Amino acid sequence: MSDYLLDGASLLAAMGAPFRLRAETHAILIDRANTIYVSAATFLDAYELEADGRADFTTLRGRLQSAATQLGFVSMETTPAHVDRAATLAAALPWPRRILRAQAEMQPATLLTLE
Repeated sequence: MSDYLLDGASLLAAMGAPFRLRAETHAILIDRANTIYVSAATFLDAYELEADGRADFTTLRGRLQSAATQLGFVSMETTPAHVDRAATLAAALPWPRRILRAQAEMQPATLLTLE
């Protein structure tokens, strides 16, 4: 059993276009012995969509969390304390995917992305 952190793009692919996932990633996601966490950054992206007037955050966050749960994944917490800690850790990391890498270290978990 292993812990993995899934980024938002991979969550969306797992939900609607699993063919976009690498074979190794797909095998990890369907192995129920693994714990799959969905990054809080996924939900932070929802804040930006709401700020741009393109989506209601509460509705979008609920849909993403519901989809993650239905797929057997665990949503990482999105409390202000968690986000602040992730942002603080991320500030010390090089690009790309600083916040994801910080969350993977906080968990600890192996980061899964589409790349």
